Amino acid sequence: MSEPRTIVVGGGLAGLTAAATLARGGHAVTVLEGAEHAGGRARSRNKDGFDINIGPHALYRAGGGLAVLKRLGLRPSGHIPRAHRAGVWRSGEIVPALGEWRRTVNHRASWVRAASGLRPASAGELAGTPADVWIERVTRGDEAGIAFLASLLRTATYTGDHSLLDAGSAARHLRVAMQSVLYLDGGWSTLVDGLVGIIRAAGGDVRPRSTVEAVEYDEAGVRSVRLASGTAMSAHAAVIAVHDPPKLLRVLDGPLPLSIPAAIADTVPVRMAHLDVALRPLPTRRFPNVFGLDEPLFISVPSDVANVAPATAGVVNVGRYLRPGEEALDHRPSIERILDSCQPAWRDHVVDVRYTPRSMVSADHVRSATRGSLDRLTVDAVGVPGVTIAGDWIGPVGMLADASILSGAAAARSVIGALTRMPASAMA
Repeated sequence: MSEPRTIVVGGGLAGLTAAATLARGGHAVTVLEGAEHAGGRARSRNKDGFDINIGPHALYRAGGGLAVLKRLGLRPSGHIPRAHRAGVWRSGEIVPALGEWRRTVNHRASWVRAASGLRPASAGELAGTPADVWIERVTRGDEAGIAFLASLLRTATYTGDHSLLDAGSAARHLRVAMQSVLYLDGGWSTLVDGLVGIIRAAGGDVRPRSTVEAVEYDEAGVRSVRLASGTAMSAHAAVIAVHDPPKLLRVLDGPLPLSIPAAIADTVPVRMAHLDVALRPLPTRRFPNVFGLDEPLFISVPSDVANVAPATAGVVNVGRYLRPGEEALDHRPSIERILDSCQPAWRDHVVDVRYTPRSMVSADHVRSATRGSLDRLTVDAVGVPGVTIAGDWIGPVGMLADASILSGAAAARSVIGALTRMPASAMA
């Protein structure tokens, strides 16, 4: 009798979490990742002592993902950003955030409570309501309140179009964000490398440069996994954790419920244009974070609190949240103009600079059309024992990296249950 083996397709946070959960549970697992390195958008770029994330990144302390990582034995080292030193971008200039927010929130207690995640109405009652409708409602049309709450929501959810965003999930996630985030020492690659280390220490395997063409299965379960190289691998179960929803359809080679292609056809990716720079020395440390009030942007200087740069140097991520249809536009001039204000003469200090015009932050908006996360596809949506899916657009809980991690863990638990129920004859 052969040892039951699970193939995990995709080495991003969802796939690595699933594999680590399986491996720590004593199950044989192999991760197949098409890229040269595991991690996807979670992998940082390392150069000359700098750890540069792909766009602004923060790990939410109360979002559920961190708790899963800790249970797996991974305890990320990080620091809370200094909110009292933040700035806001308004009318073409940066001003201190605390003064601006005190001025705009005075005598507007109802929407301040909403922005803090303290509104008495549960997030469930808001499910199916577009976030822009909710913002208008709780601010009573107050322009300053709308700008303030919209800015907080953009930063927390990375969503530039609040007409797509579900108010219930937005309110829930805003509360998570208000409970603080972590900027990670060593960048987000520490999560990737930590999970890979956990998998391998428990006897699992992670194989980069291994592109999967198809997971072949029937009503009884997985038959084999076919690689683009032509190699076929035997497997008893599979977790498909690909970041691009259409790729999921290409990989699944077996009976498929209509709900999956229908859900994939409706996805609207969350995208951001961002400029990531390493500077030596950092021109100024005045504003380590800048929130856009009248433009959909966010500036993060993670090196202000996290160990991601040499002494006197710094890492700066400037992101512009994109609405659907804005992906083809050139946002670099406007991003550089804002960076000119935040870090004067930054071009004279560049060690490394990368511009990404339309980075996919998440495979789908947490949309009001799906009541936020409540009506998303589940990890068992394929309906075949031992065939599960995972990603930041899968499962009834979480957003962004939290959704990836939580769905990865849930997919692994489903596989473990299927392997436990699998008859001995199927293991031969």
